[in-house]
Amino acid sequence: MTPAPVVVADGLRFPEGPSYLGGGALAVVEMKGEAVSRVAPDGTVTTLGDCGGGPNGSALGASGEVYVANNGGLSVAGNGYWHAPRQFDGRVQRVDPDGTVTTVGGELPGPAPHRPNDLCFGPDGTLYVTDSANWEDLRNIRPGRVVAIGPDGSRLGAVEVPAMPNGVAFGPDGRLHLTQSLTRKVLAFEVAGGTFGEPGAVAELPTGSPDGLCFDGDGTLYVCGSIGNAIFVYAGGELKETIETGEGTQPTNCCVGDDGRLYVTFSLSGHLVAFDLGLTPWTPHTGSITAREDS
Repeated sequence: MTPAPVVVADGLRFPEGPSYLGGGALAVVEMKGEAVSRVAPDGTVTTLGDCGGGPNGSALGASGEVYVANNGGLSVAGNGYWHAPRQFDGRVQRVDPDGTVTTVGGELPGPAPHRPNDLCFGPDGTLYVTDSANWEDLRNIRPGRVVAIGPDGSRLGAVEVPAMPNGVAFGPDGRLHLTQSLTRKVLAFEVAGGTFGEPGAVAELPTGSPDGLCFDGDGTLYVCGSIGNAIFVYAGGELKETIETGEGTQPTNCCVGDDGRLYVTFSLSGHLVAFDLGLTPWTPHTGSITAREDS
């Protein structure tokens, strides 16, 4: 039986996109706080960077900086939408240890609005970012994209993905995995230096809407079911376990720490929680992207 989650921090302002920093500390974006924050092992929350807009996902850089997928200032609030006080077209941001926030990768391809959602580094230091497109208008939603950004800030390639591409992560098998929220599927790509192979479905959630995802070192896949209030656990493409999180939690993204815990953001309730599962750690790839405004 899965142990109950331990609350690491509460009072977070629609937390998303956790990244494990080491030593029990995590970076978490606070979408409605327009910031990326550090959560210490004792639950103390401090601001790492004031991002504006709607920080949606984070990835740890090679030199301690944090990269943020910022959707420009949009979230769901009850039966409607929340808009940030400081709105802009979505972008990818770099937050340095001194709090400096810069844009990397320049303007994203395709028509506005751009809604960067999640991001991760590949093994060669390429940064892969999902752009979920105009999901505030689901009836007329356009295909989204996965965009590859090189270390010098230049765009290396992009691929269109319909039905709201969302969470993104590499696993031990070396493939880029991506949730497709409106189909409940998880897709996998062979990628190299920004070149994308053909995607294939590797899992389909029984309910909910797939959001963020992560792997442990054994290749087990954890997918946050968001509005389904559950985390779905897959091994070899088969559903191994469903972890119910309870009404009003809305698990949005997750990561595995070197302490074997599965860390999950409960966006609706404002919690960062940890499941003590004794997992084999998986350390995500890192890289460093130079600020480049003319991409």
